Amino acid sequence: MNKQEIPVWDWMENYGTYRCKIGEAMNKVGISISKMRKLTGLNHDVVKKYYEDKIIRMDKDVLARISYILLSYGVDPNTLIEYIPPK
Repeated sequence: MNKQEIPVWDWMENYGTYRCKIGEAMNKVGISISKMRKLTGLNHDVVKKYYEDKIIRMDKDVLARISYILLSYGVDPNTLIEYIPPK
């Protein structure tokens, strides 16, 4: 899709979204929120927000910690975040 094909008022408000699939990956390999909290040293509420895809802003350090743990369980970090283009 080319930006020039979309009226400005459309692409400024309808640019898609991201979906965090960390919870799905954790379930797949059998890691609970509590276990991820212990392995990463992150706050329980932070891990829970990533698990439930309720984060507003992604933190690169948090993503790196979680990705590192999931990678050790065989999860490809490139599958954790998905861009969903506008309809």
